[in-house]
Amino acid sequence: MPDKPFHQFIVAGVPTAGKSTFSRELIKKYFVQHICIDPIIEGFEDVFPQLGITHDADNLNDHLKVCQNFKPFLFRMIESLKHDDFVFDGFRLPFEDLHATYPHLQYFVFGYPNSTPQERLDCVRQFDLSNWTNEMSDTELLNTFEFFIEESKRLQRICQHLNIPFYDTGKDYLPNIEAALQITR
Repeated sequence: MPDKPFHQFIVAGVPTAGKSTFSRELIKKYFVQHICIDPIIEGFEDVFPQLGITHDADNLNDHLKVCQNFKPFLFRMIESLKHDDFVFDGFRLPFEDLHATYPHLQYFVFGYPNSTPQERLDCVRQFDLSNWTNEMSDTELLNTFEFFIEESKRLQRICQHLNIPFYDTGKDYLPNIEAALQITR
């Protein structure tokens, strides 16, 4: 009798694009364990700052460096869970390396490549009432969203090249989350 397939998901993308919302839906649908990368990165940032694993990477080169610094830890976690159901979600994921090493995992990527920084600011000020965005000024957030939009475009190109689903949640947030849920297995 064949083994039951594992439900193993990597949910990547930029902040405020729907990764956590989608992950919560996967948890409800498949009863998978959830590993959110954000608090793990905060732990590294606080306890082992010399490793360079931080949320303070607001340009592409610094972001990619953090992803590479985090890669050995992340890969070890995936190896230790190879016989379990799980969902990893986060922004600072070495996405291309993950896919090259673990092509059998289910990948979902969320972003907002067609949004403007002002649209993203308006959205988080209206809907994200209790998260990290509240600690930043509008000017800081506009600059941050500029980077996230550029990163969304980069991720979208990578997804097209690798034939991985990319969901633009900038305009139709919930319908895109639902569309992604429909193709999970």
